[in-house]
Amino acid sequence: MDDQALTGRIDEALEQFRGRDLVAASEIMDLLLDLRLMLLAADEAARSTATT
Repeated sequence: MDDQALTGRIDEALEQFRGRDLVAASEIMDLLLDLRLMLLAADEAARSTATT
């Protein structure tokens, strides 16, 4: 996943949470886990490209 896709996902999450006074911890955990998984996938893709 490229940086543009990652930025788009973050922007979507920001829009979703904008204007909310309280955010459940589970929602934040979901967002952070999504970001982590996307970063791991990007790292794996970069490594596989570098080794081929």
